[in-house]
Amino acid sequence: MLLLTGTAGCGLSAETATPRCTSFERLGIVAQSVPTAAYVACLRALPEGWRATGFSVSNGRSSFTLLSDRSRGHPVAVLLTRRCDIADASVATPRVEGVRSYVRLTSVDPLYAGDLYDVFPGGCVRYSFAFPRGPHIPLMEELTSAVGLVARRDLRQHLRERLGVELDP
Repeated sequence: MLLLTGTAGCGLSAETATPRCTSFERLGIVAQSVPTAAYVACLRALPEGWRATGFSVSNGRSSFTLLSDRSRGHPVAVLLTRRCDIADASVATPRVEGVRSYVRLTSVDPLYAGDLYDVFPGGCVRYSFAFPRGPHIPLMEELTSAVGLVARRDLRQHLRERLGVELDP
């Protein structure tokens, strides 16, 4: 079983442990957690007022949490798994070519809450959010710009060329 959690006791904070889209070595660990996933989730850059508050990797899933200072007490959970239940979700504008996106709202007032999904071959990223009504529009925009998806094929090529490591058997 593969398990990595970012903790201060290990010398890593959630902020430094959460994989950046340019940290291919760390993304390799995320990719191993869901070996079927055509994409892996990562942080591009955190907007002002946002911070990473947790990161874990295990067999079949990887997750990290993000928190905005404008949504205290309501962290966003970002979860990569093999599949998602998108029943009752509505089609949304795809964020990346080759990815289908969906949204399921569970509340619109006083919190704009629900799940956003990015679905692709062999995997899915679910973003569970609950933002206060009012700042919810810029918070959703900041969330979707902060979290990126790296194609497994690009990650595989980078690891092979730069480190001589094969991601998949």
